[in-house]
Amino acid sequence: MQNGSEIKMNTRALAANMKISIEELAAKADIDAGHLKSVSSGRATMTATDLIKLSKATGVSPFNIDTD
Repeated sequence: MQNGSEIKMNTRALAANMKISIEELAAKADIDAGHLKSVSSGRATMTATDLIKLSKATGVSPFNIDTD
């Protein structure tokens, strides 16, 4: 569920917002790049651990990261 007018960002949007590749985002978040690519393409699901790591690496609230 979204909070107010805040928009959820998927992994591709997070990387684009930071002007980096998915591979660079994965490295910054200490997540396997292959796994993050699978998440971004919908072939794998994001774990709670991935969500926390992405949040810390990007400064985006976990509530604003799309896990689908």
